[in-house]
Amino acid sequence: MGLMLPAIRMRSSIDSQLLDEIRAHNNGIAVWWVGHNGWLVKSNNTLIGTDLALETKAREIPSPIIAADLAKEIDISFVTHEHSDHFERETSKILFEKGDCLFVMPASCLEAARNEAKISEDRIRIAEPRKPFAIGDVQIEPIRAIHGNSNYAVYYKANLQDCGYVITMGGKRFLQMGDSVLLEDQLFVKDIDVLFFSPTEHNTYIDNSVILINTLEPKYIFPQHRNTFKVTPENRFWTNAYPYEVKLRLSKALQERYHILEMGKKIAIL
Repeated sequence: MGLMLPAIRMRSSIDSQLLDEIRAHNNGIAVWWVGHNGWLVKSNNTLIGTDLALETKAREIPSPIIAADLAKEIDISFVTHEHSDHFERETSKILFEKGDCLFVMPASCLEAARNEAKISEDRIRIAEPRKPFAIGDVQIEPIRAIHGNSNYAVYYKANLQDCGYVITMGGKRFLQMGDSVLLEDQLFVKDIDVLFFSPTEHNTYIDNSVILINTLEPKYIFPQHRNTFKVTPENRFWTNAYPYEVKLRLSKALQERYHILEMGKKIAIL
């Protein structure tokens, strides 16, 4: 979940290292975690990102790359819902102003995209759950996401326009859950190679994460929504995740597919 967050931070010394690594990757598929639900996925020369919140000062751990550097590289920026720890306005504004990427987002984000991130509508593609489409060679299947809250409850302002995404590129299928409690829509998805899931109290937590993973049996399993924002008693239901507890509940075979990635690190998808 999350509230509106302030923006802009100082550049770190590792920004250029990650940028160089992204630029050097031009064969096969690789993923990098940049914090929270932020992932960069590059297939050959196509780079996409999900829920990029790179610039906010509310991060306890700064992003390993700044939006201004990423803007010239990224082709598509996916947004799952309007909360600013997922649709971070300053990051999106910089990507729009300094690059030419397209933004894929649900209609619930449109007002903020126009008025706060200042993104022109010709750069926006609206995603609706269960209505697939394509951008070039990237196949996009938006799936239903229903936002959770503390105490494992559904969020009282949950928006049925919110999305997760099944993204197919380079012959691999990626599932970005977004923020959602466990739904049949997610369990019905087939042939997922890479799963990005959120084992937090307000998402699939522990038991439902295990159900999801056991059902989908992805080849690569990546916990997210963790180790990015400062955890407090008031916000821990969305800032604190349980990736190790989930891993311990899985079979040995699935544990070998499970990667608790360090921020800024790369893993090749084979």
